[in-house]
This record gives sequence, C-alpha cells and structure tokens, in this order.
Amino acid sequence: MQAPPLTSVFVGRDAEVERVVSLGRRAAAGEGTVVLVEGEPGIGKTALLDVAVARYAAEGLNVRRGAAKELQRQVPFAAVCSWLDSDRGSDPVRALLRSGDRAGDGAATHEFAITEAILDLVDSWCAAGPVALIIDDVHWADRQSLAVLHRLCDVAGDLPLLLVLGTRPVPRDTGMIALTAELVERRAPMIRLGALPEPAAAELVRHMVGAAPGPGLMRQVIGAGGNPLYITELVASLLRDKAITVVADTADPTEPADSPSASLAQAIAQRLEFLSRSARQVLPMAAALGPTVYVAELAAVLDSPILEIWNVVTEATDGGLLTRADSELVFRHDLIRQVLADQLPDSLRAGLLRRAGQILLATDAPIERIAYYLLAGENELDQPTLDWLVALADKLIVRAPEIAVQLLQRAADTADLGMRPVLLQLHIQALLWNGRAAEAEALVRTALLTRPEDDIELRWLLIQACHARGDLREVVAIAEQTLATSNLAAEDAGRFYGMIGLSNVFLGRLEAAEAAGARALAIGDATENPLVTGYGLLTVGSVRHTQGYLDEALELSNRILAVFDSGFGSDQFDPYILNAHCLIELDRLADAEAALHKAIGHSRRIHGFYLGANVVAKARLYTLNGRWDDALVECTSGQSVPDAFGYTPILQILAALIGIHRGTFLPDPDTIAAPDDQLGSSSNGQFYPWLKALMLETRGDPRGALDLLVDAHQRLAGGLTTATLYYIFPDIARLAADVGDEKAARSVVAASAEMARRQPTAARTGTALLCRGVAERDPSILRTAAADFRRAGRPFYEAQAYENAALLFAADGRGSDARGALDAAVALYTGLGASWDTARAVARMRPYGIRRGVRGPRNRPKSGRAALTDTERKVAALVAEGFSNSDIAAQMFLSRRTIQSHVSNILAKLGIGSRRDIAAALSGR
Repeated sequence: MQAPPLTSVFVGRDAEVERVVSLGRRAAAGEGTVVLVEGEPGIGKTALLDVAVARYAAEGLNVRRGAAKELQRQVPFAAVCSWLDSDRGSDPVRALLRSGDRAGDGAATHEFAITEAILDLVDSWCAAGPVALIIDDVHWADRQSLAVLHRLCDVAGDLPLLLVLGTRPVPRDTGMIALTAELVERRAPMIRLGALPEPAAAELVRHMVGAAPGPGLMRQVIGAGGNPLYITELVASLLRDKAITVVADTADPTEPADSPSASLAQAIAQRLEFLSRSARQVLPMAAALGPTVYVAELAAVLDSPILEIWNVVTEATDGGLLTRADSELVFRHDLIRQVLADQLPDSLRAGLLRRAGQILLATDAPIERIAYYLLAGENELDQPTLDWLVALADKLIVRAPEIAVQLLQRAADTADLGMRPVLLQLHIQALLWNGRAAEAEALVRTALLTRPEDDIELRWLLIQACHARGDLREVVAIAEQTLATSNLAAEDAGRFYGMIGLSNVFLGRLEAAEAAGARALAIGDATENPLVTGYGLLTVGSVRHTQGYLDEALELSNRILAVFDSGFGSDQFDPYILNAHCLIELDRLADAEAALHKAIGHSRRIHGFYLGANVVAKARLYTLNGRWDDALVECTSGQSVPDAFGYTPILQILAALIGIHRGTFLPDPDTIAAPDDQLGSSSNGQFYPWLKALMLETRGDPRGALDLLVDAHQRLAGGLTTATLYYIFPDIARLAADVGDEKAARSVVAASAEMARRQPTAARTGTALLCRGVAERDPSILRTAAADFRRAGRPFYEAQAYENAALLFAADGRGSDARGALDAAVALYTGLGASWDTARAVARMRPYGIRRGVRGPRNRPKSGRAALTDTERKVAALVAEGFSNSDIAAQMFLSRRTIQSHVSNILAKLGIGSRRDIAAALSGR
C-alpha cells in the first residue's frame, strides 16, 4: 500500500519572514549585513530560507544558496563551494581546489590562496549588483569554510551583501562557536525560531487534514512541542492509520488517546510500513551512505539492477522521504535519514561504506568521497585500494587533509612490509601539510630507528618537519650529519647544502651560511639544477645584503630572477624577495615596490612561506618613503596572511611607531607584547626596542630611551638586522646630544660611517652625515644630510636632519637660518601627519626664542573629502566608476584585502554607510 503523500505549509512565521526580508532590502540598498537563523532540527529554518530566496530574488538580489553537509565536514571549502555549482566564473576557485598534485607547500598557505580567490569571486558578484549568500546547516561546515565566513563577516558591511547562515543551536565545534561569538560581538541580527504557537500549529494541522483540529487531536499535537516536522510526521502517521475522523468540520482522533503522540522515530518507522519490501530494505542502506542518493552508485554497491533501485527512489520520493535539491536526490530531512540508517547494525553499515569506497575506485567520483567511505569502513585496505591511495595521495592530501592523514595512517599501520615505507612517507607528508610538524617529526625519527641511515627522503622529511617548527639549528645538524654519513648524489647534496646555507643565514651564522651557499651554488651550476642553484644564490646574496654589500647582493638576486625566468619555480623558494630588499636599501623605492608586487603575487600563486615577509617589507617601504597611510593599511590588511616564520607581528609594531609620531598612539604601544624569537621577529629586531624607546621619550625619559636604543644597537650589530639597523641611528644621535652622552654619539658616528663606506647610498650617506653633524654640532653637515635624504626619498629622515640643524643654528645665534630649517622640518612633519615630532621640534627651539615662520599647511582633516589620502582618492574614484575591489586591486597592483581596508577608511572618513554612496559623496551631492 502506498503511503499518503506528505504535504506541509509554512505558517506562524510572519514576523521572522518580515525580518529576514527587510535585511534583504537593506542589502539591495547597499547596506550589507550578516544574519544567523537558528533553531532545532525540524523547526522550519530551511522553510524560512525557501521563502527568503523567493523574496530576495523579487527585491533584485542575486541569490546564491548552498548548504553544508555532514559527510563533507573534513573536505576543505565544501560548504562555501556549494555556492559555485552552476557558476562558470568560479573557474579560478575550482582550479585552485583541483591543484596540489604535489602536497609540499603546506595547508595554511594553500587555504589562504583559495580563501582569497573565493573572496575575489564574491567581490565580483557584489560589483555586478546586490547579493544574498545563503548557507544552511552551517553547523556541519568545514573549518576552511568557517574561515571564509569569518572573512565575509568582516567585509559584508562595506558591500551590498547579505550573508544568511542557518544553523542548529547545538552541538557546535570550536569553529562554529567562534563564528557565533563574533556575530554576537558585531551585534549581527539573529533570528531564533522557537516552537510554533498553538494557533499556528492548529493551522498546520488544518492544512493537512482539511478540517480544524479538535481538542483531542490538539492534545496529541501539543506533545510534538511546536516542532513543524514532528507535527507533520505525527499527523501523517495518524492519517496513514486512518485514525482521524472529521465531524462537523472538526478533526479528532478516532479513538481517545491517553498518552502523548508517538516519537518522531516511530512516526517515520510507521511511514516505512507503507513502502514495498524492496524499498524497506534499500532505503536504510542508502541512508547509511549519506544524505545524497546516487542511483547508479547505490545499485553498484548493492549489486542490484539500476531499474530496481530507481523504482525504490521513485517510491520514496512519492512518499515524502526523498526530495530533489537542485540536481541531486536527498533525504527530505537529516532526522529522517538518521532514523533509517540507525536500523542497520554497525557491522553492516561499516561493510556498506567499505564496499562503496571500493566500488567508486573505478569511477570518476571525487577522491575525497571515495576516501571518506574507505575510512568509515574501519577495515584493512586491500591491494587495489592501497595502489589507488599511493597514486592519488598527493591530491587527497590537498583536497581532504584530515581524511588523508587518518586513511594514510591506517594504511601504513596495516600494509605489508613492501608497501609500508612509501605509505609512511605519504603519511608524514600529510601531517606536514596539515601543520602537524611535531607529529611528523616524531614519526620520522621513529622510522629512522629501523630504516637505513642513508634513507635520504626520510631525512629530507625530517628536515622539513624541523624547518616547519622553526628549529633551524636542528635543520643544520641533521643536514650536516646526512652529508657526513651518507653517500649522496650531487643534486641531493646540493639540496642539503642549500638548507644549511639558508638556515644559517637566519641563525646569523653568516660565515657558515656563505660556505654552504657557495657549495650549493657550485653543485647547482655543475648539475644544471635550478633549485639547488637558487638555494646557493639566495644564501650568498642574503649574506652580502646583511653585510651591507648591496650592489653584489643585487647582482646575485638578478641571477636568481634569470634562473626563475628560465623555468625554475617550485619548492618554498621566493626568487623576488632578495631583489626587493636590495632595491629598498639602494634607494630605488619605485623599483622595490614593483618587485614586492611580483613577490607577493608569486607567494600567493605558490602558497609560499614568504608572503608575510613580503608584506612586512612593503609596509616598511611605505614607512620609509612617507606613505604612512598606505603603510597603516598594509599593517592592518597583512596581519592575517599565513606566516610560518613570525613576520607579521612586526606590522603591529610599525603601526604603533606611526601612531606615536602622529600623536594618536594607535594601536596602543603598551598593549603590544615583545615579539618572540621567530625568524621574522629576529630579522626585524630593532623595531620593538625602538617603539619602547619612543614611548619612554614621550613620557619624559630621554635617558631611558637612549639606553634602550644603544642596547639594541650593541646587541643586534653584525646580526640579521645589520642591513636595516641604521634606521634607529638618527634617534640615537639626537638623544645622545640631548642628554650629553658623548660615548653613545661617537659609537653611532663610527657605525654609520662604516655602513656608508660599504655601500654609499644616499640614505646611508645621509645617516652618516646626520650622526656626524649632530656630534660635531655642525649645521652645514646636517643640511647636506637633508639633501641626501631628499634624494633617497625619505622625508621623515630629511625632516630630522632639518630639525637638528635648526637647533644648532639657534645655538650659534643664527636665528634666520634656524627659523628656515625649523620651517622646513615642520613642513615635512606636517605632510606626514607627524604631530608629535612637530611639537618636539618646536619645543626644542623655545629656549632660543625661535618661533615658526609662515605657517605651512595644517595636518590633513580627519573627516570629509579633504581627509582622503592620494591612494584613497584613487580607490574612491574607481569605486565610484563601479569597479569591484578585485578589479581595483589589479589596476593598482595591490591586494584585494588592502583595497578593502582603503574602502573601509573611505567610508569612515566620508561618513557614509555604503560604497554605493561614494560617488555622491565625491561629487558633493
């Protein structure tokens, strides 16, 4: 007997519908937001979203709807990629998702690249018109999708974007808890669906039975707790049993019921009684395989004719157990699927999953789905399965990292001795990709206890694990031991020498680094191996850069670029980074900026480890050349990039340094913790003591400030910071003169002179002249220093030279010269917004009766069109023309998130809430 068709109606949610629709209207007007729709299973979240989709489309929003799936919780980006199913413009995202035949770059950087591509895509959608992005069942979302949703929460307010998230209240993992906490902190709208009020429940029953429910029927309905799904199944079961009688347009149970209604599980089980025997057998097995029913696959797994399975699917669809979602057949509700699946013994479910995985091996099914079935099967893997796993492990590690780790571990633990070594290496690679370097290292070390000492690939994996943990001393020790005890092929030896060289550079062992780098370079040239050659060039070039021999370092960096252009490009190797750093220190700032654009783009493409280093270099460049607003944007937008080596904490310090000079003290320097000993912090070690010293000076302690800077100079000289340590020399010279510390003055004069001797760039020569002019109290030398800084394109240092010259002119009684130098300093400080430095310069002149001459332009206003920087004006103009953030980023050679930070600043300064209002604000309307 056929079950009666299931019908339902959406009732009792008028207020919730109006609220969710009103948010769509706001997004259509350019005011984006995020809304969380929360409720227990069956309460009507999906039905509410169905209504919202139709209403949003009517309001002119481009609606993209997706859902997270329980079986895809370990598949990166599965939830958010449900938005992409029919979109040809998502090809860049799909290409990145499919990439990774070689799982050696690390999950964090690969995920960053995919996240950026998805956000670029959303940005392009929003540029074309208002967008509503809907994801149901967010509680099942994978970690990477949750990270994307976090990012979308950051930008939704600046875009015509409505992000609607449907979720259950519990249970939640840490990622979903963090996302919910962020929405609460942002005061995002939340719609919590509770139990249907009794009148609405009665209306739902009336719709199903065609008559008003009487008191007896309502007593049973009340037992369903106002849950529409429970009510629907309860009434459907009563209708199937013909247990409802309608008298005078009132429906009541045929027989009085002393107990509450049956459970949902019982109601669904009763529904099965109306199905054929074949359907009752097949549907629980289909449910055990997941929420989606693939007819051909199910037929193969059950070894049944496909027509028989299709008849079962048709019967289940007619009976309301299955429904069609887009192009897929899915169980109408996950609770229904769970009840059906629970009818199978655990052993039978495990066997089904294992067989499904084995059957799909011969198909074009996604490898992550195959792997999920194999993993859930909880049995040893046969030889064909192991062969498949070895062949596709690199792709699986990228597409489903956690599944890959677990499946490879099981395979390595249970395979025969012949296959165990290769599976072990793949398992270690999966751990490294997942950022579990400590586990990978422990596994390698255990394997090496029973493996030959000359197992080169295992020892290379051990080096990679130690490198990922930042233990460079151990990297050097392992590589040196391997070279001493193993008979390596030349190219293998070159790899190990290259790692020794680069690691020693970061450890400050420059002599040892140069020796290892030279060996790698010789081997690379002899074997024509571009990677080994690149290691050697980068090592030797980095040593020369650190020592201050910039021309030689630049020549070596140009050779790296030549090797790269000839086809080299893999591994965690950045061919641009040394070139960019050399150009900065050679005062070729425009060329350096172009090189950094290439370096950052390259890092994004290969998911490189040095993205953080390049972003810090760019912020440092903008700080040096006076583009402080742009530097602050980079400091803000760059703090969330993947950063294995600890560079990005320097961004907060740079922002705080600018905040001190501008008198805003934002971010608050006192809240910034001392950086750790990671590579990025140690190679920029002068910035934190510089920050603390300036804070002491602002609090009236110049002696303490000088002591901090002198200590930093003594500690860091000759180390990784040598190439940029001179940034703090002008402040040492000024403070030494103010407190009368001749020893400190002589020390900085000698150091700056030696630095300029090695590479007489305009900036370094200017620094040496400034230090000598202050120590010798010769304002003419300081004027020359100012001219050098002007040629170098460093306005802040030029202002410092004029400030010190003004003081010395005043002390010599040359009031006119003093006033002219002071005005020059103040004009430069004003252009930077450096109000603290302006106040200091003026205060130092008061004892001599020197006042500022003709007042130059005041600091830029903090609000209105005049408050916009040059970069912000360019961005605003392009926004007004309708370009997306991604389009603007491409035109201006900036990252999309940098443009987003500029747009946020523009909206704040113009006092508007939507990018759609920018055109009107610029025109003064």
